[in-house]
Amino acid sequence: MSRIPRYEVRYHDNGEWFEISDLDFMDELYKLHWRVAPAIKELIDGKELRTPDAVYRLKWQFVNSG
Repeated sequence: MSRIPRYEVRYHDNGEWFEISDLDFMDELYKLHWRVAPAIKELIDGKELRTPDAVYRLKWQFVNSG
């Protein structure tokens, strides 16, 4: 069994979490932070990334490899 990361976003004008693609997340992260790796490490450590427009988090999914 392996874990696959999924990214979620919650925009400040909406209380719901939405799953977003890795590419969309990385694009937004690059626009906001010139140092991407430390921000991703914080997400892996379970923290949320807060921006002026949204909150991002990492959601781990379990996948049956067999």
